[in-house]
Amino acid sequence: MKLILKKDVQALGETGEIVEVKDGYARNYLLPKELAEIATEGALRNREKNLERIRQQAEKLHNEALARAEEIKQLEKLNIKAKAGENGKLFGAITTRKLAEVLQEHTEIEVDRRNISLNKPINMIGEYKMHIKLTSKVTVDIPVEVAASEIIREELIEEKIEEKAGEMAEEMAEEASSPEAVEQEEKEVAED
Repeated sequence: MKLILKKDVQALGETGEIVEVKDGYARNYLLPKELAEIATEGALRNREKNLERIRQQAEKLHNEALARAEEIKQLEKLNIKAKAGENGKLFGAITTRKLAEVLQEHTEIEVDRRNISLNKPINMIGEYKMHIKLTSKVTVDIPVEVAASEIIREELIEEKIEEKAGEMAEEMAEEASSPEAVEQEEKEVAED
């Protein structure tokens, strides 16, 4: 099916381009989401009239994206602090949503989390590379440094777990030896 793109579609084309796609992709995705329109004679004439306006708009968006990319590059490195264990493993991974929030705090530029990709998952202290796609033609790579805000010793965690288990065992023993519990147990035995 021959279509005219109304918006940029990743891996397909940019606004105003004429593309050939499979019928199902057009009917089930591109047309319902109003990303494209069927290339009829009238639509093609309309496209020719609007092509210059579309190009100017695309150039304006491209220039804005370049300006945002320069602003992000000035940051040089994104520093994030998170709780970690002695071995450097983080308590919970740092997600692209968190990266987008931190980036917005530092630069006041809003980036959709879906446009951020990482060279590997952030689940340890260290350096990572973040790839930000502002438009189909403008991308920015920025290093991310993850440091420990607090190092929690694993021995302390194990001690706390053992203490809590001991306390729970004592509470259960006290409940089992209370007069009400003994009476309840005697009733249950008598019924059997």
